[in-house]
Amino acid sequence: MNELTHYGILGMKWGIRKERSGISNNTTRMANKDAKRFADAKMFYGKTAGTKRKLLNAEINKKKRTIDGYEDAFNEALNNVDYAKSAKKAVLTRNTKDAAYRARVTTKQILGITGPLTIAAAGAIYNKNKSQIDAFVAKSLKKVVSHIRR
Repeated sequence: MNELTHYGILGMKWGIRKERSGISNNTTRMANKDAKRFADAKMFYGKTAGTKRKLLNAEINKKKRTIDGYEDAFNEALNNVDYAKSAKKAVLTRNTKDAAYRARVTTKQILGITGPLTIAAAGAIYNKNKSQIDAFVAKSLKKVVSHIRR
């Protein structure tokens, strides 16, 4: 038998390996994720933005000191981040947080003013129409229970 048989991948070169930069895939993946978070934090504004950036910077600086090759991978990943996408995300997040804040404040104001009056009025209405309200609640409860059982 004078022939060499190869059952590997067609076109694969024997003994040639992909050149590596010396940075592990895990470190690169971590740096990519952190670079995206860094860009998002950099674009974020409003309440808690400074604290968010400060905490993230501390985390990234610790990784730069302790993980070999992380700083190079992070800087390379940061150059490839889409800042326009991060800016759009920051505006959307800020609008959502502001709307939720306004809703909380408005609800607190309404309840602060009308809370005791509303409870008293609801109690008076319930006492006046007790049988009708109880029938309505029972009917609604049956609908919900039958819907859950389906």
